Amino acid sequence: MKTLLLTLGISFLLSGCSNEPFHLRGNKPLPELMRQGIYVQGVDPRSDFGLVLRDGLEDAGANVKQREQDAAATLNITNLRENRSVSGYSSTRQVREFNHSVTVDFRVKTRTMLEAVERSVNAERSQVYDGQYVLGTAEEENVIKEELHREAVRLILLRLQAIN
Repeated sequence: MKTLLLTLGISFLLSGCSNEPFHLRGNKPLPELMRQGIYVQGVDPRSDFGLVLRDGLEDAGANVKQREQDAAATLNITNLRENRSVSGYSSTRQVREFNHSVTVDFRVKTRTMLEAVERSVNAERSQVYDGQYVLGTAEEENVIKEELHREAVRLILLRLQAIN
């Protein structure tokens, strides 16, 4: 009974903090201008990253527009780099570990901003290669790329949330 009352008391205190409702980490809403409409350019909307970016923006509450004139904000992906490098060898000089990374440079401009804001995000992940399980390596690499795209989009959304 005491635990229940303590839990209710803490949740009541947390709900009273600031003028905003209590948010779990990562659930902060996008600025109002971006919810009114955002136009994405610089990335093919049918590419793997383009699809993940669009889904991430829509899940965050943004209204993705097809034309720049209809949007209150523009997200311009200026550079998207995907890299895979060897980061570890065995004692017999065989590759045992790869490092995968995705770097996205982007520029955000809203109607109310005098100048565009430029930012960059980077997501990295390592892949351990085992010679006994060669068939699963290609599939694991595809999964890692998908996860890196989702992580890069999550980081972009965090940067967008910080823009006033």
